[in-house]
Amino acid sequence: MEIKIENLTKAYGDFKAVDNMNLNIADGELVGLLGPSGCGKSTTLFMLAGLNDPTSGHIYFGGKDVTKVAPEDREIGLVFQNYALYPHMTVADNIMFPLINRKVPKAEARERAQEMAKLVQLDHLMDRKPKALSGGQQQRVAIARALVKKPEVLLLDEPLSNLDAKLRVETREEIRRIQQEVGITTFFVTHDQEEAMSISDRIAVMEKGVVQQFEVPQKMYLNPGNLFVAQFLGTPQINIFDVTVKDGKIMCGDVVLREGCKAADGNYKAGVRPEAFNVSENGILVKATHVRMTGRELQLRVALAKEELRVLVHSDMQVSVGTEFCVTIRDNQILLFDQTGKTVGKY
Repeated sequence: MEIKIENLTKAYGDFKAVDNMNLNIADGELVGLLGPSGCGKSTTLFMLAGLNDPTSGHIYFGGKDVTKVAPEDREIGLVFQNYALYPHMTVADNIMFPLINRKVPKAEARERAQEMAKLVQLDHLMDRKPKALSGGQQQRVAIARALVKKPEVLLLDEPLSNLDAKLRVETREEIRRIQQEVGITTFFVTHDQEEAMSISDRIAVMEKGVVQQFEVPQKMYLNPGNLFVAQFLGTPQINIFDVTVKDGKIMCGDVVLREGCKAADGNYKAGVRPEAFNVSENGILVKATHVRMTGRELQLRVALAKEELRVLVHSDMQVSVGTEFCVTIRDNQILLFDQTGKTVGKY
């Protein structure tokens, strides 16, 4: 089912938690809503679920205006970050609960619950209670319970925030598998950019109630629309530093980073991702000020002019604090931002 969000606003007095949001989510698409705490992500999801009333704007499910439709009549499945499973019930009874509530015959409810449990690969644990399950298994029970009603839309609020690092990776892959197998339109909220980028068809990045960019993850990462998006995406974080453009040269202090730049002369913020540097025999001379081994990579901090930049190199490079070496910056990997933070070009 297609979701259309049109001029959606939620205000609390003078404070706008969500400010004039417009998004179109295609049928069967998995969209991640990403942003820092307090940016309006959960407020948006609760408006889609019907748990919060918008101050203005409209929400359409499959062309139908559901802005004032009650939550139980929206054909949604909702999964909260704390799972909200009933501790005294078995896995089977937890999954069946929405059907029993709708007075579906018990035999049919049990059969449908078994189908959902098989989908989430928990059909061998139907007689267990939540306390006997891992966090990832509990989350999958919550997803099965949300899907057993055969909703048109699945809404997930920070679905992995209570899991440890290993389980987060495993469970997010499970969510993607389940979503693709069912083909359900899914909207999920997270503050974890790696999580959003790894499983979403598209992501929307929010700041202070405003959608900053809505795009395919790779395109957004490579072509951020503004300084906020560039800084929010990527680990390690992008390098942001002051540069001057003069006569087609991008200068960091007295160091020429790039020639042939078509931006107007002036002062800019530059953004260069740590992986955009190549170690070379000739180029920009830098000095290592910090070296950290992470496995396949070394995370370096290097001094360049008056800046200290993050650089990723292969772990077989022999480097220690104080080592000097030359780097070049790959083509089209220097982002320039104007004084308002808007991206003006890649060089």
